[in-house]
Amino acid sequence: MIRSVRVVGAGLIGTSIGLALKASGIAVEMVDSDLVAQGFSNDIVKGHLVNQPDLIVVSVPISQTEHVVLEQLELNPDSIVCDIASVKSDLQLKVETISDHPQNFISLHPMAGREIAGAEGARADLFQGRAWIAIQNQVTGKKAITVAEELISICGATIYWLTLEEHDLLMAKISHLPQILSSAIAGQLRHISIENLNIAGQGLKDVTRLAQSDPALWSEILLQNRQAIAVELMKIIENLQNLHKSLIENKGDAVGKFLLEGVEGKKKIPGKHGGVERNYSNLAIVIDDKPGELARIFNECANVLVNVEDLNIEHSPGQETGLITLSLSESDCSKLLNHLDKQGFKVYRSKNR
Repeated sequence: MIRSVRVVGAGLIGTSIGLALKASGIAVEMVDSDLVAQGFSNDIVKGHLVNQPDLIVVSVPISQTEHVVLEQLELNPDSIVCDIASVKSDLQLKVETISDHPQNFISLHPMAGREIAGAEGARADLFQGRAWIAIQNQVTGKKAITVAEELISICGATIYWLTLEEHDLLMAKISHLPQILSSAIAGQLRHISIENLNIAGQGLKDVTRLAQSDPALWSEILLQNRQAIAVELMKIIENLQNLHKSLIENKGDAVGKFLLEGVEGKKKIPGKHGGVERNYSNLAIVIDDKPGELARIFNECANVLVNVEDLNIEHSPGQETGLITLSLSESDCSKLLNHLDKQGFKVYRSKNR
């Protein structure tokens, strides 16, 4: 049973882990080489000094992870130590060959984050319903595995076991490439005037959301996983080159095939709670651009006990109204439509997005 934890690295992920642990009544100490960040994180978590922690979570930049993991294993031979780096490289091998306590180390990776860096973006529920990867190997002891499983459960996440190689290749495909493509598209917007960007819809915001991420952090991640990324990036480049050729040659079938493959790939992404993504009904609500309107809608949702699965907000600068689109089950959509209509809302059933 985990009773005390030291988190080394007072950033977004480390502080979020600290908050989740503290909410479960576990003693937490936040440690950071930046004393200001350390103090800030401890204030948020209400952390305090922990002697002989049951678990040490290393949440530092990738370039520092190996050194800090080995240091913590040496200084705390009775503690379980885990890293949460997004690229694993040869960390496990280094621990096995250098440390005297490799059985106490387990490598983890929570699949969650935010564009808001640092402790100020931390949330206790950041990992709720998310995947949390654990690295399979022959050296990690049973105690380390048990502690890791408990940590992940406390954070509200689900554990998935992968080998080191499987992890880094999968991250290149499902995490690192999306960041690259989001940054590439956002980079093309630099020469477009703000007036013209005012015309943009929600789609542009969706695909460029990741471009807000910390460039220094992501430069390190991409370089650390460059071999796996290079292979997957070339596949994307070839696919786009084929599309470019099809457009130049006016080949409608080839363009359609490119788009259809995208539809097929999107359908494979799991929906809520890891299940098959469902086709929800959408309700469009026109609201006035003034405080309290969104809260009023959600109060009405609560009044008739409907569950909102997704939410989209669109508003053009200078426009006196906004458009809220709620995604709900078929039955909840009909129930809410009738209710809001009676309450005088301007509400419409819209086509599935």
